[in-house]
Amino acid sequence: MGNYSLTPFIRGKVFIYQPKNGYRFNLDSVLLAHFFQTNKKNAKIIDLGTGSGIIPVLISLKYPYLQFYAIEIQQEFYQLAKKTFEENNLDVNLINENIKSLKKHFPSSYFDYVITNPPYLKEYSSENQNLLIAKSEVKATIKDFIKISAYLLKNKGKFFGVFPSYRFVEIISYLTENKLISKRLRFIHPIKNQKATHFLIEAQKGVKLGGETIENPLIVYKDTRDKIYSEEVNFILEKFV
Repeated sequence: MGNYSLTPFIRGKVFIYQPKNGYRFNLDSVLLAHFFQTNKKNAKIIDLGTGSGIIPVLISLKYPYLQFYAIEIQQEFYQLAKKTFEENNLDVNLINENIKSLKKHFPSSYFDYVITNPPYLKEYSSENQNLLIAKSEVKATIKDFIKISAYLLKNKGKFFGVFPSYRFVEIISYLTENKLISKRLRFIHPIKNQKATHFLIEAQKGVKLGGETIENPLIVYKDTRDKIYSEEVNFILEKFV
């Protein structure tokens, strides 16, 4: 696989296949995987838009007893995710499909958890088709991701996602329309005293409004100029516990 690299991550605990050029996994996916929580064993979780497979692999470090499923629309990334899961000895039911077509693969209320770091750019252009699909809403919108998540989740099942903060009100509206109620939020800031750029969210299907927890801000960098990570982010990248 000359155009791809095998990247060691979390001090060599996991290995991820990804393109040498083009879309590569970013910190958002790592922080989302770390944000995920469960106390259930043998629960079913599906990653919508898995890319190279980073999210299931990281979650398996903390919760190896889950039943993993993943969806990827792009054939190239589907093959990379397949190799990533094999490299990490992780059993994942991986499907090459558009998330808008998942009703033909799964009955409603099939999953305990849905997790996603979806494409979110409304306006984006690139000559690289893989990059265009990975970063923009050209194949499916955030609203599509949320709608299918509500279909897939069991009653009281949980949705986990990471999104840009400038779309916060819009996303809360989409979630509520689909009976997914925000229960836990954490805003991501590039550096202390700067505005949040993204947020992590946990929402639950079919529960009453109210009772949200807004966690302490997650600060990415101590120093943006020299790209020095904060102690928390550095700990996540070193240990992932």
